[in-house]
Amino acid sequence: MSFSKGATPKGVQNGPAILDASAIRTFKIAHQRISLDVDLSTHSIRGTADIILIPLIQNLAFITLDCKAMKIKDVLVENRRCENYIHDDAVRTYSQKYTQNARDPLFEFNSIEQSHFFREKFADLNEFPEEKTKSQLTIKIPPSIKITLQDANSLTNFTPITPSIRGTPAQDTVFTPISIRIEYEVNNPSTGVRFDTISETQQHLWNVYTTNSELCCTASYWMPCVNMLDEKCTWEVEISVPRKVKDIGTSKIIGQQENISRRLRPHKQSEMDLNRNYNDISDNAYTTPNDVKQENEKKVHDQEDEEEDDEYEMLDEEDENNTLNKDIQVCCCEFSTAKETSHPTDLTKKLFSFQIFNPVAPHHVGWAIGAFDIWVLPPLQQHEETSDDEQDENDESKKLSQKFSNEMVDDTENNDIIPIQVYTLPQGDIDEKTVLNTTIVSQKIMDFYSKEFGSYPFASYSIVFLPTLVDPTMDFAGMTLSNTRLLYPPEMIDSMFTTTNHLAWALATQWSGVNITPLEMNNIWCCLGIAGYMVFQLTKKLFGSNELRYRLKMAAEKIVDQDWEKPPIGSAFTNSSRPISYTSKDLDFIKLKAPMVMFILDRRMIKTERSFGMSRVLPKIFLQAMSGDLTNNSLSASHFQYVCERVNRSKLEAFFQQWVYGSGVPIFRVTQRFNKKRMMVEMGIRQCQAQELGQDKVLGAEGFCSSALNYKDVPSLNRTPFFTGSMTIRIHEADGTPYEHIVELKDVFTKLDIQYNTKYRKLRNKRIQATKSSNKSSTPDLMHEALSAFSDKSENGPVHKLGNVLSSSDELDVWNLVDVSVSTDGNESQRQNEAFEWIRIDSDFEWICKIYVNQADYMFTSQLQQDSDVEAQVESLRYFEDVIVHASDNSQIYSSILTRTAMDKRYFYGVRLEACRALARFIVRDHEPKNFSGGPRHLIHIFRALFCYKDSNVPLSNDFTNFQNYFIQKGILKYLKLIKNERNETPEFVKHFLLDILTYNENSENAYDDSHYLCALIDAVVDCAIRNPTDENYLTKVIEQLRRYQNLEKWTPTYQFLVKKEVISAKLRLTMSGLYELNELNEIIGDTLEEETQPTNLNVPRLREGSQDITLCAFKLLLVVGGMKNKEALKYFFETLCFTPNVYLRDKMVDVLFDAIDFIAVNKLSDRLDDDIDYLVNKINPEDLSLDNLNGDSAIVEEDTNRELKKRQEEKLKTTIRGLMQLLTRQFKSYDPLKTILWGVLRVPGLSLYQKKRLFDLSRILYPLLDSFEVVLPMPRDKKLVASYDENNKVVIKREGLLKVHIPSNIKINVKSNENVNQKPNFTTVTVPSNKVKITLNKPTTAKPKKVVKPPSKLKQAKGTVNRVGVLPLRFVKLSIAEKKKVDISSTPFSKNVQIIKANSRSFTLKILLPKKNNQIGQ
Repeated sequence: MSFSKGATPKGVQNGPAILDASAIRTFKIAHQRISLDVDLSTHSIRGTADIILIPLIQNLAFITLDCKAMKIKDVLVENRRCENYIHDDAVRTYSQKYTQNARDPLFEFNSIEQSHFFREKFADLNEFPEEKTKSQLTIKIPPSIKITLQDANSLTNFTPITPSIRGTPAQDTVFTPISIRIEYEVNNPSTGVRFDTISETQQHLWNVYTTNSELCCTASYWMPCVNMLDEKCTWEVEISVPRKVKDIGTSKIIGQQENISRRLRPHKQSEMDLNRNYNDISDNAYTTPNDVKQENEKKVHDQEDEEEDDEYEMLDEEDENNTLNKDIQVCCCEFSTAKETSHPTDLTKKLFSFQIFNPVAPHHVGWAIGAFDIWVLPPLQQHEETSDDEQDENDESKKLSQKFSNEMVDDTENNDIIPIQVYTLPQGDIDEKTVLNTTIVSQKIMDFYSKEFGSYPFASYSIVFLPTLVDPTMDFAGMTLSNTRLLYPPEMIDSMFTTTNHLAWALATQWSGVNITPLEMNNIWCCLGIAGYMVFQLTKKLFGSNELRYRLKMAAEKIVDQDWEKPPIGSAFTNSSRPISYTSKDLDFIKLKAPMVMFILDRRMIKTERSFGMSRVLPKIFLQAMSGDLTNNSLSASHFQYVCERVNRSKLEAFFQQWVYGSGVPIFRVTQRFNKKRMMVEMGIRQCQAQELGQDKVLGAEGFCSSALNYKDVPSLNRTPFFTGSMTIRIHEADGTPYEHIVELKDVFTKLDIQYNTKYRKLRNKRIQATKSSNKSSTPDLMHEALSAFSDKSENGPVHKLGNVLSSSDELDVWNLVDVSVSTDGNESQRQNEAFEWIRIDSDFEWICKIYVNQADYMFTSQLQQDSDVEAQVESLRYFEDVIVHASDNSQIYSSILTRTAMDKRYFYGVRLEACRALARFIVRDHEPKNFSGGPRHLIHIFRALFCYKDSNVPLSNDFTNFQNYFIQKGILKYLKLIKNERNETPEFVKHFLLDILTYNENSENAYDDSHYLCALIDAVVDCAIRNPTDENYLTKVIEQLRRYQNLEKWTPTYQFLVKKEVISAKLRLTMSGLYELNELNEIIGDTLEEETQPTNLNVPRLREGSQDITLCAFKLLLVVGGMKNKEALKYFFETLCFTPNVYLRDKMVDVLFDAIDFIAVNKLSDRLDDDIDYLVNKINPEDLSLDNLNGDSAIVEEDTNRELKKRQEEKLKTTIRGLMQLLTRQFKSYDPLKTILWGVLRVPGLSLYQKKRLFDLSRILYPLLDSFEVVLPMPRDKKLVASYDENNKVVIKREGLLKVHIPSNIKINVKSNENVNQKPNFTTVTVPSNKVKITLNKPTTAKPKKVVKPPSKLKQAKGTVNRVGVLPLRFVKLSIAEKKKVDISSTPFSKNVQIIKANSRSFTLKILLPKKNNQIGQ
């Protein structure tokens, strides 16, 4: 597909959906062949693009392709050179202007307030760009090429005709294909392709790879294409790379005696050795596609290599461990089709080629080049059947060569096994154990997706781990680029869930996101929702139902917490910042909410008769994509809704309008009472989201900058007023039987009458008594029964419950607990008369909502102890937490219930964590009215009982073999810092307990790493110190521990320098709280150079990644402590941002700037760093300060009342996002150095597209954008050219003044006498000091004609005033010296009868005296 002139891809892509695409598209690309010659030493790419396109109209005249930041060298159409092409490249144009120092009025006379004018000049940064801002290559089709209709089947030999081509208006016949060849060159790319060659001494770590984090923008930076998601075709890519690491930057053409080197190599070799290397390489090379070149090459190589073959093999064996001899590998899409051949002309290079037979968009075509180690994952069946002994024997054969992997692909083709390969750089901290521990789950993920949702759309899958990848993952066709931070060894526990989740998302995206793409940007929620739903089903398979239900509950709470300021997911990118980027977290909320919407849609669909829900919808959509029924494999929201309605056999318009095209979530307030006369449960459900959603919230979870952009981009959120749909209510009646009732919500308030089923409520009292006796006689074996006991209840027997541990009398005394049978705080009599045990609202999880139910506390206790659903247990804990926070007194009963929940190992570990969190919400009071001894003390008692020596604060040696206990141990430390007393301080016993745990932490005997555990512990201790600023003794001990761990980090560095990073963050927080004097500026600056100064031989896992994190953390510290208003610090920061060779730091530095702004917006800016002297002097003694305007000393010394009023105004402004933006703008608006530097940085051509997007967004946040364009024009000359005819028949051309002076006849001018009157006439000069206008009048004379005379050197000046009337051009002057000496200047002739009353840009009023009628004035 492509477009005619005036209809460009991005214009259609971002335009309204109602346009008919077939009316705009003039051709479609059928096949594209890309040949690249990549030079890692010069960061350049020479490419050739062979494009075969199918015209959609017969009179096709122009072809338009996206080409950005590249140099077009030649264009051929049907193998004939074409000169009629135009390459309009805005990116390259402005880069050349910058390098040539060309003058630009926008930058010369304007400032950052006009940055939106500069943003409009780049098409990728605007939603609806102008035609002239698009970087396009327009080619005119020669008139000699005739376009006729042909049979589509007859063209299959010429070009692969994909199902998308057959879906064009002419299905059986197509127009004549046209082939185009474009030769181009790319130098030092900053977007689309990343060169990582930072280390000159470690060339084996050099790599280059493609990126696609910005949607529909990056591919056109390294190849000509139509950069749209629905423009899919088949691909063939050929890449020329060096053979080995030592060949980087060298060249040896066949027939030359010496190699040509383009750079110095660190290791020198003799000419003989080089020749031997090249001869051996050529001898072992694969055949080339060209038969003629193959034969000639073979003859030359055979003659040269006969005598040197054996000797060179011996040299290879000696240098086997030399990193310079490592082979360069190419990781590509569809590695099963990859072929390696020798270069036809250069002996130091080789060719990698691969093909993609399944049509994909240019956005998803990618590759990576480097000296990779290749790891082949064993098939799932083989892995499951292999015993441990056999596994140890096979470990040595896991790392295979490319040739062996291709053989494996051939062997597994018949068994429907998808081969998976992992590529890693040869780093010392990446070994086979780490790779397999991280990625072995990929085989199981692939197998599950293929069985549940349909066949994998590609032939192979590869994972590439790179240290400089900005995002955790980037998805391409059959390939995923991943950051090496996802790799984790077996001793790291915390990375297990996050890495598995990233890999699950990456593989799910291959089905929905790469193979199936959104038709428009606002349809991307469909693809992300489908992929997320697949991840949900995988989570259930891998971790069980409890883990899935717990994650769903946590995700729903996050959505409720964030969806008060977010736009609808179905229109999230209308009027949003462009380009849409994964790096800037533009899609994070959609990835959170869209899968949940899919989940609740599935729950509602399966309630319908004969409906199978999403388990039928997703395979049907994937089948349509494979068969070609889904046009271009582009999924729209309307088509997805249509498929769901077909499967559900009912309309779903209301659901999509509320959950997809409306924002917000419901908040339910439920009231219930039992009517004894009617035997009905009367219930009322009210939706309160209009009043409570986002209540008392100013900033969202992502920080100030994200909330500010949401406020600017989305002024109207299209909030859903009320939600409708079915809801399942489960009532556990007196006999213990749950009765489910499906009700329909249709309005803001819904009143329900639910039939009661149990006839005899006395049965409940019997069950209660039986339960009490059962609990008293419970044994330890009964406590550890499985959850299946819930379903084994007998009708009249006792109820087996969870949370009945610690029930003996000794345990009650030791733990200060109440009896286990007590489940209510003062409502025991009411409990005996209740008709039911508890009510569950939305028991089938059909809603994303927050629910408040007014049932009694003993009902929530029963729900916590007897309901087997994890979400039901979490809801009960949320009730207790809410009551604890808002209660005036602490309850020992509630604390006992929560303590037993945390100590009962039969509960899911997530539920136990939530119970610990609820315990931390108790407020420690100075005087407890009921002798309360629970809450925080119970929480500390839990930690001591599980992880400390008996009756001591000294922890046991860490043992993380039980992962559930590890998460609880770490979670308790995180919740202990939340404990506070009535003065909002951390109690003494809590903060000293945490300090003891940090001091005596011991991990020497632990098989697992404790770096993340230590970070959580340091964070908790520092929070306690900040909350208790007056406790200097405790603060001293905390700082001492920070220094201790900082010194330990120098001697024995932790994994990825996690502890060092945490210590730096802790110092920042202490400094901003005024508790730590930061005198370590030199050390901070040294940390900003961490990656450059860190020794490469240091044995630290993830050394480079940790150094990058330390650098970013140090820069944030530098900005926050005052660097944002320090000119030298800003220069250093932005120079690093623009010119650092580390491509990871470049993009992340922009995020650091945003993080610093977020921190400053909440905590204010520190003035600890002295600013430039000019700014300080102007701040203390402003230039515009005038003593004449002062009233006493009030302007110099501000009164306390004014300060108090100003403080109140600031506090009021902080209550809204608009007020916060005003305060931040006020803080930075007057600081010119930041404005100047930021305005200059936007012009730097080396910035990536992501950096430009973020910096432009930052300028919108910090400064008000003004629609004014200031220019400075040269002043026009005060004389005009006049041609006159004289008596001698001559035409005289001379300059004449523009001002015509009218002199009254009765004016008298005193002329100073001059000795030479006849030679030089006298004159007078009137000078007006206010605007320095000088007027010269010549003395009239009749004796001789006028002559040009020169004025004397000294002029007599006279004082006077100037009255300017009006704003029109001034042409007439009137002098008055009778009463008051003045000069009147006007644009109209002076007259006594005419007087100008008012003249401005809006009105012009005259006062005219008419001679015929006296005393009459007309206007």
